[in-house]
Amino acid sequence: MNKKLVKMVLGAVMTAGLLTGCTRPDAKNDSTSSPSDSAAAQTNEAYSIGYSNMQLKEDFFITVESGIRSAAEDVGFEYNTTISDRDATKMKQNIEALVTKGADIIIDFNVMAEAGSAIAADLEKENIPMLSIDCVYEGAYFFGVNNLEAGRILGETAAEYVESKFGGEVEYIVNVYDAASGDEVKKRNDGVVEILQEKYNVADENVIWLDCKQDDVKSQTMTKDWLNSHPEATKVVFVGQNDDRGYAINAAVNGESRSEDAIIVSHNADPASIENLQKHVEDKDSAWVATASYNSHLYGQQVINMAERILNGEEVEQSEYTKVTIVTLDNVEEYVSERDQVIESLQ
Repeated sequence: MNKKLVKMVLGAVMTAGLLTGCTRPDAKNDSTSSPSDSAAAQTNEAYSIGYSNMQLKEDFFITVESGIRSAAEDVGFEYNTTISDRDATKMKQNIEALVTKGADIIIDFNVMAEAGSAIAADLEKENIPMLSIDCVYEGAYFFGVNNLEAGRILGETAAEYVESKFGGEVEYIVNVYDAASGDEVKKRNDGVVEILQEKYNVADENVIWLDCKQDDVKSQTMTKDWLNSHPEATKVVFVGQNDDRGYAINAAVNGESRSEDAIIVSHNADPASIENLQKHVEDKDSAWVATASYNSHLYGQQVINMAERILNGEEVEQSEYTKVTIVTLDNVEEYVSERDQVIESLQ
């Protein structure tokens, strides 16, 4: 079967202004992966893609899986997938099952650095490449976000709201995050902290880290408890490692009637954050003011394009990155319009 060339629309998206994730530790910028005229377009080989996924509960994972499946089908690849529920043993067993089914490459989105690196080493012995999404695995290719840079970009936006809402002062920076996701994913929070500390001299002891252990209920409870233990705090920037954390923070802040004391920023541009921003476009009455978008609706095409080039033996950088844009109360309607146009063009 002749495989069709993956048609990338990323350039158009970048022009329109659309901007998840570990990054390589040595990344200097968030340059976007670009399509190439694949040798596969002139061959008759249909590769087998093994996609090892963490879950299909959160919108980001759902969108990425749908995109990978669609892009693989578009180029005539065989596609098999598994769900590991963030269980290292299950992850290993699932990948072994994908290899047994004939996977030519393993694409993994479990965000488990230690387990992923060990599996990548095992796959290398069988000459099967591994492409990790949003987390660095030693010995594997990487596609995703330059987290530190994304955090710094989001931090600049947070600082704009600090100026307008808090008069240029910050008392606390409270991070709600998942330590199990690793140090690289944590950098999306670190970047925000760096910018705010640089601008407002926030003391290290006033930078708070709440490890919610990927539990939505715990995220909200820990935020609520922190608020109640700091009734005097009136200028607090909350940073959610993703929009699930952002949603929980927002719920706690509103539940405790502390919206005036808080600015909330987060990552992923999931429906919950976008809907909240749209709801408050006119009144601006929201503590949750910004989210970082990584174009999850375009991950599939970019990942399959990268996988195809790897399998064809082309020269491929070890890491390729998506672009980042910050969605706020001021630009959310424009962002949604442009995003939906791109999604429609892919259908």
